[in-house]
Amino acid sequence: MVLYPLSTFRAANKAALEVMQALLKDGHQRAVVGKMQTRTELYQFLGYHDFEAKLDRLFSDGE
Repeated sequence: MVLYPLSTFRAANKAALEVMQALLKDGHQRAVVGKMQTRTELYQFLGYHDFEAKLDRLFSDGE
């Protein structure tokens, strides 16, 4: 197995740089929104809603 530990870090940094350059140049992110992960995609990847539901069950007062 070959590991490339910095590959994703370098890719993320390049993407972040592109977004920051667009913000600096244009004052908004519209030019790069199509390259960005949507909030829905992020939440699906993280399992956010399942985790939120689990927290609700764990901390509910039993009513």
